Amino acid sequence: PNHPLTSRVYVNRVWGWIFGTGLVSTPDNFGRLGDKPSHPELLDWLAHDFPRQGWSTKRLVRELVMSQTFRESGLATPQALERDPSNRLRHHYPTRRMEAESIRDSMLAVSGRLDPTLYGRPINPPRAVEDGSKRLFSGPVDGNGRRSLYLTMSIMAPPAFLSTFDLPDLKQPSGRRNATNVPTQALVMLNDPLSNQLAQHWATRLTKDLQTTPEDRIQGMFIDAFGREPQAAELKRWAASVRSFATTGEIMQDQAAWAQLAHTLFNTQEFIHYR
Repeated sequence: PNHPLTSRVYVNRVWGWIFGTGLVSTPDNFGRLGDKPSHPELLDWLAHDFPRQGWSTKRLVRELVMSQTFRESGLATPQALERDPSNRLRHHYPTRRMEAESIRDSMLAVSGRLDPTLYGRPINPPRAVEDGSKRLFSGPVDGNGRRSLYLTMSIMAPPAFLSTFDLPDLKQPSGRRNATNVPTQALVMLNDPLSNQLAQHWATRLTKDLQTTPEDRIQGMFIDAFGREPQAAELKRWAASVRSFATTGEIMQDQAAWAQLAHTLFNTQEFIHYR
């Protein structure tokens, strides 16, 4: 508790997990070659308050997410972008891609497949080839609905879906994750068995609801996937899409059409980004 870096390093990492970048943007380096804090007084205050609050991560997270900074809009004014183009002063909430586990867990949750049970044995990820000598065994495509936290991690062959979205190197610690945006990720979201299977599961659930019009159902899908209602133009465009996907005369029971629409929602930029 008396070491000058212990609480400073930790609160900086928690800040980075919540806001995308730490107050010190080099979380693994607080030395001369590292970055200087963007808000040194704030970092000092958080580092002093954290031990006083019993080293409670829960209290720290609550304090940060209830702050005005966390509740900033994602919109930035031209004047702010001119003065602080890198947003180091936090004049708006930065849009950024979610972590690999969050993307997978969001797909499970939105589709209705998520198993919220806590604890239990790890689940093997799906593998194209098993290797018993290396204890690389294949599991169900959707991991039985279990959160990514419960997937078995192997340094020889980590879960392929998570690796595509920058799962950190399992052989070494990493204070900050990469967040790339490459064509491979779009191809995985389009073609991976997980995204297709969960789209089908979502469609099965949708065709059993009590909605009477495509517009009402799409509105609920937007709330589930994006946490917001669609704008009028969006609602019109998505309703036209599901009608074009229809293969039967009874569109509300056309599971194939709704599976395509669900799959399309998974593949939007908004679905895999914090806003």
